[in-house]
Amino acid sequence: MTSFTTRFDKGQTAAAPFDSFPAHGKSNADTRAGMQLRSPEVAKFFNIALDDWNYPTTQPAPVQHRKGMLTHPAWLIAHAQNQQTDPVKRGRWVQEKLLAGVVPDVPITVDAVIPEDPHKTLRQRLDAVTADSYCWKCHQKMNPLGLPFEIYDDFGRYRQQESLEYPENLVAKGPDKAAPHVDLRDIYKTLPIDARGRLVGTSDPSLDGEVADALDMIDRLARSERARQSVIRYAFRYFMGRNEMLSDSRALIDADRAYVESGGSFDAVVVSLLTSDSFLYRKAIEN
Repeated sequence: MTSFTTRFDKGQTAAAPFDSFPAHGKSNADTRAGMQLRSPEVAKFFNIALDDWNYPTTQPAPVQHRKGMLTHPAWLIAHAQNQQTDPVKRGRWVQEKLLAGVVPDVPITVDAVIPEDPHKTLRQRLDAVTADSYCWKCHQKMNPLGLPFEIYDDFGRYRQQESLEYPENLVAKGPDKAAPHVDLRDIYKTLPIDARGRLVGTSDPSLDGEVADALDMIDRLARSERARQSVIRYAFRYFMGRNEMLSDSRALIDADRAYVESGGSFDAVVVSLLTSDSFLYRKAIEN
């Protein structure tokens, strides 16, 4: 019954990112079918010892290999393909949402498919197909920002080796059925992950440059004024229901100042936006 109990005595230093209280019923925490991320058996795939977790006495408690939204499994899964990661999609999101960049859509004349090769990592295959100058013109804005996330697989699990999941690379077949705590995945040959990338576009020379992995890049983005202001801009668009105009500059400046002066409170951003002239004097949408 360890999955139904949370202890509050010792104060473990590693945080459990998911609730340990499952819903009772046919699909509970001890099945793969329901409430999966609340299960200790599944949480261990994310390097979390949920079945031996105690409430941290110091909050917030650090989570190993995680640093904010961009390393959360939900974001990583949403920006991945069905059976492999997607450095291009992840890099494009960072470029457009955090660096206020623009990436053109794929030309209709381009067959945007990464070639299969059972002896190479996804990065190696992606580099080979996007190295052409015609492709690199756009991919230089995405690949260097997306490849640092290769330390996480398509399911958001931290990794140091990439599994080459091709029939000829099969090492051991996983069991068809087993207890919930048993990993059913097949075992394949692996290659080491190369998560190096490059951050360009923060307008700050002290932040731009080579990055070791996603955690390094996130540290730099967290100190970037452009990234902060890009988030404010998207918050404005969400609450106003439209893109910003020149006449909205005061509302954007005030929202950014509210965020900084509050020590990073998004509540302060919301209050600033919803009390701005841009919101108070908004016009009704005509049918």
